[in-house]
Amino acid sequence: MNEIPLLPLKTVLLPANTLGLKIFEPRYLDMIAACLRENSPFGVVLIHRGEETAIDTDIYSIGTTATINDWEHRADGLLGITALGVERFEILSTSTRGDGLALAKIKILEDDDCNEIPDQFHYMLDLLEHMSAQEGRIRGDNQGFCEILYQLIYLLPLETALKQRLLEIPECGDRAVILHAELIRLGVIQYIKPETPHG
Repeated sequence: MNEIPLLPLKTVLLPANTLGLKIFEPRYLDMIAACLRENSPFGVVLIHRGEETAIDTDIYSIGTTATINDWEHRADGLLGITALGVERFEILSTSTRGDGLALAKIKILEDDDCNEIPDQFHYMLDLLEHMSAQEGRIRGDNQGFCEILYQLIYLLPLETALKQRLLEIPECGDRAVILHAELIRLGVIQYIKPETPHG
């Protein structure tokens, strides 16, 4: 059982994706400094009720561990960091330091090893490649099905509550089924035409 500091936000960080953040509160400046010094992770969790600057926020119990991919002292005096989502976790218990920083004892939730994309969801890879090209994102090769799903969830205009729900689902296949239904609702799938065999 690990204990990590928490950064409650009004957005969802997904594994295999990055999130740009501006840090200005002393408790989080100290947290980032410690994480950089010790090369240790912190946890990003979605706020269910409350504000990011509050101490007594109501948070979801499933979040994503993050490492600091990059950082800079911004011209506006704030600390800018790029957080990289690593693994899903479940909060087992929490405590609060004197400076207001929340700490959590967590259990890592490992994704099922599913590298092969099921035939009915192969269009999701084509959709991701199309969206990545539009966003100017360089997509890594040899990504597993779970990573493909996480990146699609990140890029699609989904409501934050749905992104959290998808993060909480333990199985890749079940996550794909719900995402597939949402793509139908958004009208995305009808624009993806299967290749017609010639001959």
